[in-house]
Amino acid sequence: MDAWAWGAIAGVLVVVIGIAIWWYLRDDGDDRRPAPRYAPRPSDDEGDADAAPLDAEAAADPRIPTGRALVRELYAAAVTPASAADPMPADEAAAAHAAIAAACANLLSRTQFQARHMPRRPQLLPKLMRALNDPDISLEQIAHIVSEDPTLSANLLRIANSPFYRIQEKPVESLMRAATLLGLDGLRPVIAAALLQPVMQTGDGPLGRLPGVIWEHTQLAADVAAGMIRAGRGQEDAFAAQMVGLLHGLGAIVVAQVLRDNYALHAHLAPDPRTVARVLDEQAAPMAHRIAMAWELSDRIGVALEAQRAEAMPTDPLGRALRAGRIAAALAMLVREGRFSRDEGLEMLEAWAASRGVSADFAGMWVRLLA
Repeated sequence: MDAWAWGAIAGVLVVVIGIAIWWYLRDDGDDRRPAPRYAPRPSDDEGDADAAPLDAEAAADPRIPTGRALVRELYAAAVTPASAADPMPADEAAAAHAAIAAACANLLSRTQFQARHMPRRPQLLPKLMRALNDPDISLEQIAHIVSEDPTLSANLLRIANSPFYRIQEKPVESLMRAATLLGLDGLRPVIAAALLQPVMQTGDGPLGRLPGVIWEHTQLAADVAAGMIRAGRGQEDAFAAQMVGLLHGLGAIVVAQVLRDNYALHAHLAPDPRTVARVLDEQAAPMAHRIAMAWELSDRIGVALEAQRAEAMPTDPLGRALRAGRIAAALAMLVREGRFSRDEGLEMLEAWAASRGVSADFAGMWVRLLA
């Protein structure tokens, strides 16, 4: 190759290197923008999709929460911090937490684990779903079906008397009384909650509060999702939205139990709130989807649950309603914990909904969420 050719190549390299340096310096300047006030602490994962806004509108407006970050913040807040500094060096502790996260993901994906630990489908689920979607069904018929399962009957009465659903001071002591007081529309969500509410193992350890927080968030999110769907698509779809929300929470409870068991194998290692929150966020929807498929539920329920895995806003109605419900419920619970004021929470929720094209009476919903 002659000297002219070598000179041409050298010239091209100089131009390319110059462009690269200019591009690097320009990006470095862009990264100096301040983070939004509400943003949760950054993840240890450099490529965490939740750390970046979904779109340009979210990036420009600090009122808009980014993706599922608020749900992760709620989960992390439910983990009791370690009372003393971790004796392990920081890099070793980070590697240990990452190994636990990987072990949980591997275990949850195994067929053998799913066969042993998959929640069993309630025997009356298909029969009750058909009945609750029948426009000609009577309250007496619904109460009769529920009475076929004494455990379900007791659970339904317990939930009907809980602060979340109770509508009068006098306790409800019979199925027919519950049906009469609540009506068919009010009975649907109570039956769904009674069918799906898991047996949760709570305790005094670092993860003792987590199951209760998950299920409270689940109930609120399912209630919001059902209300949004009811306003536009009717009671039948509202019941499906309620089921989708509760199934997602059921999946999260299974994941929380796996996290607890894995951390129990490492008594010297206190659970890391960010690791716990990330595993829950990543694994709850896949687990819920597996439950729905094992229970042979409808395809649209499976689609809505599968859509929760992605950071992008779901396109199907049930998936969109559940995503909105999860964001709204997380904001409300963080407001209760003093992370934001009531007005800040509502402003953030409405800004998020507007950026995603979600329309609903969020002001009215907010009052119920904080009641």
